[in-house]
Amino acid sequence: MRYQGSIEVNAKKEVILNFLGNIELVASCFPGIKDIKKDGDVYIVKGTAGIGFIKGDYTAKVKMQRTNDGFKLEAQGNGMNSNVNINANIVVEEGRINYTADVNVSGILASAGARLMEPALNKILNQLFDCIRKKVEVS
Repeated sequence: MRYQGSIEVNAKKEVILNFLGNIELVASCFPGIKDIKKDGDVYIVKGTAGIGFIKGDYTAKVKMQRTNDGFKLEAQGNGMNSNVNINANIVVEEGRINYTADVNVSGILASAGARLMEPALNKILNQLFDCIRKKVEVS
């Protein structure tokens, strides 16, 4: 599945880049995260997620790399008898964050939660970017 969008942020490009470059700050906006630890250039993230009636714990390895105009994010997670791979590009402009993400899901989430997946992921993305926008604009 491919997700893309943009969000207006009342802040300068450098302020947005500084916030997004701090994965702990970004993680504070992501629903369900319980723990995040750095292991070399990878972050190990543990949390709880749910899509419809399927809920449980997950562990993910997240790598975020700075690019000229934003970040490239790669994440591989597993839990709830499922695997999730995410490749995302985040481009920051003056007052705007643009994102594209390819999300591949396999296992029980892909089969049992297929029709619930898109609305649930859209809700998570909206919560994430709304929180990021609010925190960036306050800083």
